[in-house]
Amino acid sequence: MTWLLIVLAVAVVLSPLMWFRQSPRQKLITDLRRSASALGLQVSLHRRPDAREEETRLETVCYRLPWLSDNCRQDWVIHRHSSRGWDGPAGWLWTLAQVAPEWDAVLLDVLPQLPAGVSAVVANSAGLGVIWNEREDAADLQKIATQLKKLQLYAKENCQ
Repeated sequence: MTWLLIVLAVAVVLSPLMWFRQSPRQKLITDLRRSASALGLQVSLHRRPDAREEETRLETVCYRLPWLSDNCRQDWVIHRHSSRGWDGPAGWLWTLAQVAPEWDAVLLDVLPQLPAGVSAVVANSAGLGVIWNEREDAADLQKIATQLKKLQLYAKENCQ
């Protein structure tokens, strides 16, 4: 009986500590975000890509690169999240605003290269980013970083 009480007491003491262990999903997200930081990407919570002005809840995750030039800061969103918005390239939809037509070629190159988990490309005062569900692995994170760097470089070279 004494041993049973000792085992029960140890279990009671150790059980709260088990709550601190990461689940496999939490570990994946931690590793992805650490890798994103190493690639120069900023990770932050963001509104849904098709959110209306009054919808302010931060429901999605944005992986973003900052603008290389202050002259090129823009505000636009292109998404494949819902049917809200108007037609854009490659079957995606614009919301908020549409980018200048000279961006069409680079977007037609970048959008098909993005992983399926990317639901939007966002440009705002902080930089260029993607809304991503974080369900894939580091290879998809590398694809995202490569495509965002293409957009970032295009913006630097083509904005005066």
